[in-house]
Amino acid sequence: MNAIYAVLLEISSIQQYVFGSNKLKENLGASHLVENVFDENLKRALEIQIPGFKGFDSWKNNPQRIGIFDRAAEVEIGYIGGGNALLFFKKKDKAVNTGKEWSKDLLINAPGLRPSIAIDEVDCSSLDDKEKFPVAIRELFDKLRENKLNYQPQTTFPRHGITAECHHTGLSAEFFDEKSNSYVSSVSMKKMESSQAATDKLHEKFSSVLKGYCFPTELNDLGQTEGDSHISIAHIDGNRMGSRFQECKTLEEIRLLSIRVKKATEDSFANLLKLIVQKIEHDNNIFDYFNFNGGLLPIRPIIMGGDDITFVSPGKLGIYFAEIFMKEFSEKKVSDEKKLSSCAGVAITKTKYPFYRGYRLAEGLCGNAKKMAYKETDSSWIDFHIAYGGFSGSIENIRRTNYTGSCGNLCLRPYRVIGKVDYCSLSECISGINQLSGLKFDPEEKSWFDFDESKWPRSKLKEFREVLTMGASVSERFIKEMGYRHRTLPDVKGYPECKNTGWICDRREIGSKVTPYFDMLELMEIYPLKLLLREEDI
Repeated sequence: MNAIYAVLLEISSIQQYVFGSNKLKENLGASHLVENVFDENLKRALEIQIPGFKGFDSWKNNPQRIGIFDRAAEVEIGYIGGGNALLFFKKKDKAVNTGKEWSKDLLINAPGLRPSIAIDEVDCSSLDDKEKFPVAIRELFDKLRENKLNYQPQTTFPRHGITAECHHTGLSAEFFDEKSNSYVSSVSMKKMESSQAATDKLHEKFSSVLKGYCFPTELNDLGQTEGDSHISIAHIDGNRMGSRFQECKTLEEIRLLSIRVKKATEDSFANLLKLIVQKIEHDNNIFDYFNFNGGLLPIRPIIMGGDDITFVSPGKLGIYFAEIFMKEFSEKKVSDEKKLSSCAGVAITKTKYPFYRGYRLAEGLCGNAKKMAYKETDSSWIDFHIAYGGFSGSIENIRRTNYTGSCGNLCLRPYRVIGKVDYCSLSECISGINQLSGLKFDPEEKSWFDFDESKWPRSKLKEFREVLTMGASVSERFIKEMGYRHRTLPDVKGYPECKNTGWICDRREIGSKVTPYFDMLELMEIYPLKLLLREEDI
């Protein structure tokens, strides 16, 4: 046997498919369908084409072994991860027919998903050759990219003038939904039918840490407090993971890295859940930030891929939860023995804000944070934005248009979560918020109290926020006036003069000025200071 046939499978436009609805149940069902395109849909296709096939999980159970070399083997799973599946077949017709069967299964059971397939002949010796294998995989991915450009599969029923329009997707409405008493598209119907399975699977996966608590299935059940209908949409993605997979020299290395990275993500989220449950049971301060409702947790994961996760939570808990997850993720070990790091984007929006736009905003914020991560090895960064409404476009355009004062940039963010500690660190920003808020934690009483009679009143903080948009001289005059009343600004690491002027020269952008205080003023409205129980945390 000199040659075998490699098949690379991929699903395109996943985010648009998952987040295309403002209904959380549809988002959850869509995520479940995406998660199972290989574990269920591909498995069914293989069982039809290769009757009696039992080795679907062999690559995970024994990643060192390459089973396609066995005389009796007809197919082997190379790996599944990162939105791709790699398979090896001995016969070309089996490879082609499996791709057809998988596509047909998706059309029936997950309409709307767009499959892409590449098939190429590879030399058997390349599977365990450190020089040949990376070349063969790169050529297969190049072929997949070419196929995606050349073919646009039709995966939904076309619209006709005589059919009604689905009010969820805009597609042809051909199925009757009894709950809404209306006709919906096949795409929406399948998503809604899968939502309960998505919740059941999550409860089963994290049963050891949930202690009977449940994930909400509606955005309105996240625990928004009275008078605050905001939610946080957090998107967290591992740094440089694509290049780390490309650096793998053998199939075994790819398998091990794929398995360990996925486990690191799931374990990090499990540890976050442990903390949330612990806070609910032992720290009443958490109820200042969400309304506990019948055993429902204040968090709901929507996508949990190999190295990325997207979850929703009450508006005031999103940044805190993302920060905890990132710290947990950075402590995990994987097979290539390099440190893990990540970046996060947290969009705080109204509950009824278009969900897909909120997700795209979170994704853009994460991308903005990654620009800083690329400059510092092994660092993790977080960016956030509160969508007050009326602003649209990319996060860069929003900040250029609406967050630039006459003196310079009003936003210092993104902030470093893991790495060196300086004026760009989230911990420094939170320390400043703590000083402005006038709160102090008593470790003996385990409670917070006002420690400074000269703390800044809310009216003056609001006024200071407006002053920062007016220029350097106005800022200095206001700060000096407040100083006469014994109200001083927090120190900024490396810039002792900042507490007198309000502005610094931004090292990240030569020639520009930025204020660290505008972020503090925004963040103190949405960051749960009282959940930091230890003085060393602040």
